[in-house]
Amino acid sequence: MDYEKLGLKCGIEIHQQLDTGRKLFCSCEPTLDEENPDRKIIRRLRPVKGEGGTIDAAVAEEKMKNREFHYFSYPRSTCLVEMDEEPPHEMDSASLETSIEAGMLMDCIMPDEIIIMRKLVIDGSDTTGFQRTCLIGFDGKVKTSFGDVGITNINLEEDSAQILNREEKEVHFGLNRLGIPLIEIGTTPDVRTPEQARELAEKIGMILRSTGKVKRGLGTIRQDINVSIKEGARVEIKGAQDLNTIPKWVEYEVERQMRLIEIRNELKEKKFKDVVAEVKDVSKIFKDSECKITNGKTTFAILIPGFAGYLKRHLTPTRTLGNEIANYVKVKGGIKGVIHTDENLEKYKLEKEFLELGKFMKAKEGDTLMIAVASKKDSEKSLKVAAERINQILSCIPEETRRALEDGNSEYMRPLPGASRMYPETDLLPIPLTKEMLLDIGSHLPELWDDMILRLAKDYGISTEISNQIVRSGRGHLFEKLVKGGADARTLATTLTITLSEIKRQEGLPVEDLTDKNIEDVFSYFAKGKINKPLLPKVFSEMILNPKTGLDEIIRKLDAHNITHDEVREIIAKVVAENKELANNERAEKILMGMCMEKLRGRADGKIVMDVLREEIEKHRC
Repeated sequence: MDYEKLGLKCGIEIHQQLDTGRKLFCSCEPTLDEENPDRKIIRRLRPVKGEGGTIDAAVAEEKMKNREFHYFSYPRSTCLVEMDEEPPHEMDSASLETSIEAGMLMDCIMPDEIIIMRKLVIDGSDTTGFQRTCLIGFDGKVKTSFGDVGITNINLEEDSAQILNREEKEVHFGLNRLGIPLIEIGTTPDVRTPEQARELAEKIGMILRSTGKVKRGLGTIRQDINVSIKEGARVEIKGAQDLNTIPKWVEYEVERQMRLIEIRNELKEKKFKDVVAEVKDVSKIFKDSECKITNGKTTFAILIPGFAGYLKRHLTPTRTLGNEIANYVKVKGGIKGVIHTDENLEKYKLEKEFLELGKFMKAKEGDTLMIAVASKKDSEKSLKVAAERINQILSCIPEETRRALEDGNSEYMRPLPGASRMYPETDLLPIPLTKEMLLDIGSHLPELWDDMILRLAKDYGISTEISNQIVRSGRGHLFEKLVKGGADARTLATTLTITLSEIKRQEGLPVEDLTDKNIEDVFSYFAKGKINKPLLPKVFSEMILNPKTGLDEIIRKLDAHNITHDEVREIIAKVVAENKELANNERAEKILMGMCMEKLRGRADGKIVMDVLREEIEKHRC
């Protein structure tokens, strides 16, 4: 696709959890590893008019779902602040400093003071009905190989509650995630290709990780992608977690809008009129059908004149307009879906019934019939919602928030929230950003990972590829610290990359659970001769499997300590003496070496073992 001709505009919002030891507005642990909640709170959220005298469209739609919210609290990670039973505490200073560092690394302008705001949240993911957020920096930029992209805002805010379970009328949330400090970064819509979107997200992620104070792992960083084209509309694709799928999300949204514009133009040329959903009870036609969906159920139908064939038109390679409308009906109408004449009615065993339905509804060639199987109230609502979606296409592509799907597609979530949803936080005072404070933070900005990769490779004689692996694993500073403390750079580099990768691949163990302290302790023991090099992988594996077991105990269990040269000679001499008949065998060294290494269990260097073995074999040769 010619994205320039299509007028692609794309921007990204990145949300990254910080790892500063506490939540943003209380002293609870920012952890998700607690399994058993200690209490449950049940609430409903009700919409109210804003200062402008209107109710936000997204809020109004959420109210229609009439959901009940169940909140679960946890002993270590939840307090009265998360339950909205106590005012927020003072902001975490480490989170504020990290956010300012990120802003400076992206050339942002800093405000004179930090004013904490309340941002309306309408899906129940905040017990308060709003999210606390504050502007840290603005008007910055990030360089990409396609050109600079502007940074409109860097905000520090509290993360939302974690969805545990979602049902039709009930949503369960874990309050352990609520309040974890989160940096939100918004960019200008200067992205002009899908690949630039991926590179931009990767670059911002690299800058954030360079601070050394962000959480790692699934769910700790989330991307929202804003996409529009000429004659289209701004659509926000929410929850795009996989970096490599970002180009496909952009590409598919462009294609979806293109196809919708094509359909709209065709319908206008045909003088297609807005659909008026005259819902009719057709239960008698379907009551004795072979289809389990309709048999004996109340069924309602509408006629859509001149719309035949459009519901099976592809908007993306794997989704049709029918899929689009069915998803819209599911979200807004509350039923699982609809059945229509553009589908394969044979698979539903409904061909005969739809022929009869056509006669009853006085359908002409080129018309579409659609049915909903539910109560009268739900069916009428859902079929009118389906008609509403078709009418939207006829007028314009709607601005909306869509959920990112794993295959690169997206589906409708809700309308875009209105702009008037920010109010000052009345429980917290503004925080002044003094010149002295900013100069102090600016004087010790962290080194960017991209720069560190090149420097470590140059300074310590390792390849750029290995250096890249070490730094992107988050262990660049640890590597440098241990090498400066006396560790051999090549041995350490091999351990942090190849050795740990092999443990993960072959044993399926989560090597990311190893802390910097674990690695530091092992290499301290290794430097002192307390652990033999060949047994390093086994020591690390044991540490992952038994994280509460001390290193001394692990070494004793594995018998992983080094042994003296005399002990090595004694063991080898015994092995050769017991198998002296092999001394004259042409494969003596290979056979006996295997026996010796089995006895030594990696506690001695292979070269030393071979040297001693050859001497002992010579003693027994004829």
